[in-house]
Amino acid sequence: MSLPTEYIRELLATISNDKIDNIITQTDARRILQEVKEDDRNYPNFDISLTDKATHIAYLLISCGCSLLEQENIRSAEGLLILEKAGKILYDSFKFNLEETDTKNNNLLISGMTLYAAKQFSRSFIVLDNVNLDFPIGKMIILFLKKDFVSLVQISSNIFFSREIEELDIQGFNTWIISHEIARCFLIICDFLYTGNKDNFILINDILEKLEKISLESNLTLNWLIIRLLKIIFSTYQDVTFWSTLPPFLPLSSLTTNYIRLLCSLKAPITELWPSQSASLPLALGNNTGGVINLRTSGGKTRVAELAILKMVTENPTSKVLYLAPFRSLAFEIEQSLSKILEPLDITVSQLYGGSTANVSDFEIIGFSQVIIATPEKAKALIRSGTELENEIKLIIIDEGHLLGAEKRYIKNEIFFNHLQKISDLKGIRMLLLSAVLPNAPELAQWLTKDSNLVAKSDWKPSLERLGLLIWDGNQVSLEWKSEGLPFNPSFIKKAPLGYGRRRNPFPNNKGEAVGATAIRLSKIGTVMIYSARANAIENLAKNVLLGLGQNPKDFPWDFDQWKIFENICREELSDGDIVLDAARKGIICHSNRLPTQVRIAIEKLMRSKEALIIIASSTLGQGVNIGISTVIVYTPYYSSKPINNRDFWNICGRAGRAFSDVEGKILYAIDTSNVRKEWQRKKDYQLAKNYFNNQQMEKVQSGLLILLDYFNHLSNHLSIDFSSLLEMVANDFIKSDIANDTLNKINHCFDLIDDELLAMHENLGNDINLDWIDDTFRNSLAIIQADRDNEELYISLLKSRTNALLTRMPDRTIRKKAIASGVPLSVARSLIDDGEYFRDLALNLIDSIQGNEINIELINIIVQNIELWSIQNASSVFENIPNQPVLNVIRRPWLSGMSLNEIRKIDANIDSIVKDYYGFSLPWIINGIAQIFDNEAEVEINKLYSNLAILVELGLPDMTAVNIYLAGVRSRNVALELSNKAIFKSRNVSQIKQILTNFHNENIEITEEANLWVNTFSESSDLLGKQAISFPAFRLKNGSYNGRLYIREANNKIFLASVDGYYSTEIHSTSDLPFIKLVNRPYLYFESINNIWHLKSLNPQVQIK
Repeated sequence: MSLPTEYIRELLATISNDKIDNIITQTDARRILQEVKEDDRNYPNFDISLTDKATHIAYLLISCGCSLLEQENIRSAEGLLILEKAGKILYDSFKFNLEETDTKNNNLLISGMTLYAAKQFSRSFIVLDNVNLDFPIGKMIILFLKKDFVSLVQISSNIFFSREIEELDIQGFNTWIISHEIARCFLIICDFLYTGNKDNFILINDILEKLEKISLESNLTLNWLIIRLLKIIFSTYQDVTFWSTLPPFLPLSSLTTNYIRLLCSLKAPITELWPSQSASLPLALGNNTGGVINLRTSGGKTRVAELAILKMVTENPTSKVLYLAPFRSLAFEIEQSLSKILEPLDITVSQLYGGSTANVSDFEIIGFSQVIIATPEKAKALIRSGTELENEIKLIIIDEGHLLGAEKRYIKNEIFFNHLQKISDLKGIRMLLLSAVLPNAPELAQWLTKDSNLVAKSDWKPSLERLGLLIWDGNQVSLEWKSEGLPFNPSFIKKAPLGYGRRRNPFPNNKGEAVGATAIRLSKIGTVMIYSARANAIENLAKNVLLGLGQNPKDFPWDFDQWKIFENICREELSDGDIVLDAARKGIICHSNRLPTQVRIAIEKLMRSKEALIIIASSTLGQGVNIGISTVIVYTPYYSSKPINNRDFWNICGRAGRAFSDVEGKILYAIDTSNVRKEWQRKKDYQLAKNYFNNQQMEKVQSGLLILLDYFNHLSNHLSIDFSSLLEMVANDFIKSDIANDTLNKINHCFDLIDDELLAMHENLGNDINLDWIDDTFRNSLAIIQADRDNEELYISLLKSRTNALLTRMPDRTIRKKAIASGVPLSVARSLIDDGEYFRDLALNLIDSIQGNEINIELINIIVQNIELWSIQNASSVFENIPNQPVLNVIRRPWLSGMSLNEIRKIDANIDSIVKDYYGFSLPWIINGIAQIFDNEAEVEINKLYSNLAILVELGLPDMTAVNIYLAGVRSRNVALELSNKAIFKSRNVSQIKQILTNFHNENIEITEEANLWVNTFSESSDLLGKQAISFPAFRLKNGSYNGRLYIREANNKIFLASVDGYYSTEIHSTSDLPFIKLVNRPYLYFESINNIWHLKSLNPQVQIK
């Protein structure tokens, strides 16, 4: 029975006062202490009747919230907020309360129901974890809210087909009726999961209306409240399912239908869209040119991108998607996430490995892939190499789109995005930019789509956030939480003797140890990330944590295969006794950009297999990879003398709070108030924390290109040169200028960041007669959008002048095309072209020396050495640090032959930076540039040789078979090298190798245990994604007049064929000829009658009927 609206307003006004607010605040504060198992002696003086008072408030709010939703609209924002508040109060009151045992589970059931009704699906799921109820209705509801649909069908069938009612009194009979009919409702819901039949809800609502009256008249108060909430839950569910939310934007084609059914069939089914995702659909799936998706970290951006991809494939089945990820680690993660859903729908997803290179393997992967994931540098190399990829693309997604600014890489990426935007404009390609931290989203929407309104923004995320300070005073750690009532843990960690070893100092004895000890304690409620902007602090932090774990801590229970793979790679790549491996063995992950690439990839894969105890990371992990984290402790935000900005802080700390694992994410900022810090330093730390916690002060994303253009404006003023005179100098390439050489070098260095893209845009968009394309392209660029109005024309003119100078410098279009395709700075490209004959001779000498199809490693060593020597003379601007040639002469051959880093490190201890920066990026960039100056048709052999050489150098492998095995997913150089010697892999491309690895156990080929671990990952992945085929003979039913769908239900050792609503059912027997027992209670299997003969059908796209 709904309360009158006026009465609701009066009730809400009555409980809106300081006294009631104080009860709610106390409940919240107590729960924090209970959750971390704080000593009772440290509790403040809470109200002695706190639980009772809070419970009364919660149920009053539930009554008001339900009434508002019943009377107004299921989408009533006020009603939903009231229910959310009530659900949280009950959760705070009971979840970690060890005293309220009698009513605890019932109250948590109501808490979970109200949170789900309020569209807080994740928090509802967590509240109900480990809640065990002894009455059938509660069991069914928990299974539904936790999405265990197989168990739900089983228990609902047991209840529905039970007929033991002879000895029940009238109230017992009514209770049975209610349980029986609610079981019917859940069986009907399970049909909706796979069919989307909205008429099911009409039937369900009619049943619940009747049950509500029965429970009210029978004084079954708990049942009455449950039914009332169930009505709202089912209305909420209907409102948020994919079946309801997608059709306005995406027709229910066979592809869309299979997509929805696939999500229902996952091990952890996905059946609802979150509020943040629903808010994004009109933009992501609309008939527009794209836009900006600005959702909080963990707000569900990847699902939105996935839906945009689905729409593109539905409308353009032969076109492709280009997904740009700023980091290789993120690209790998996106590939894993999208492949899991799209591959079973026959949409091929591939990540292109590597930096600014394009090789034959890339072209092969592009050929068979519909979704291509790459870094911006990789995409640029591919587009410039003549793949004509841009002609096949219909959707471009830019992830982490806030990564713009003054860094060299960001400036290069931004001007490339300008080029992509213009290509998209001309070819009708949609562009979507995704970001969690984008205070000026309309500016970026204006840039990419020419419409500042094309922004989808939501502050919703699946978990709450709690901010706090970790205060180390030299003797103890106190946690001060920045929420209402200012709850705190006064002595969370106390200094004490370590208890083992020879150490005399107590533990913790400094800020680092205090942070480690705090992380250990908080890890009992979920994964903790210790963030340090300084990567060089990570090792010591790991030592502190290991020290705090005790004398002989247990090994962490990682997934066995993933651990062995990680352990093997660490032994290949790291020095003996490296703390990264020792810490990981105990569940402590150390992650930074300093790690070798293979170790980083393996460590991220390990973390995805099982959540770590504690992660100690720099910005590399914090910004790039979505790892489940409950608590973030900020050890230091200083990466140098400067701290990270607010935007980066929130992009990292916003990861606290895992969907379906944490009700709230905790963010703690560590401050040292001990005597080692001076008063002014403490005040500075407190102020910095305060600034970070105010996320309204987030810095705007700024155009790096604008910063570059502003530099020339300032330079004009500094040199007292009129800007028009500067433009003339620029147009004349500074041939006749009296500017000092060091200033000219700075100018050329700045132009190196944009020159190649200016020329690429000219070739793609303009002609030699005029430069109108510059105005057309840059007038709507982010740089000009953000520039002072007085400078707009000056900056457009500057870009025109620079392009004129480049055209004068390279008047021959053929040479220009080669320079652009090379992808290196134009000054280096020019040298490459000028020395083309030298590189041709090098290649031909190598080709002439090849015997059979095998290239001798010594020949590769010689040609790479020659390129190194050339680079020192002609391409020094590409390298930040050029290793000494004698060092390269010693380590080059071992690296190219595939020797492990651990072994090479014994030759030279400084191998890591050489492999990561020189061989891993810069030199392959040059070699790829060499490849591009040779025509890929007329001089295909030379082009291919250098393209392959670039990837051989980058990966440190001796042949393309090993490279293709590595690119197929075997991210171990040792194992890729081993498998490359097996004949079955010879002359196979990446796609073929993936297929061979998936079915490798069918081959009688002997491999090492280490290689076998990698092969297992392919077969397991195939089992996860692969389709099943089942068969069942057709049959007739005796006296069967029913023609609708029949599901196979098993209950109490009996088998029934039942209609969707259960109003028709017939008992059947499982036999060897008709083994119905093998099919029971699968929500996606049913029988359909064709001419009175019943045939098995499947609604799960992964389960096919033979």
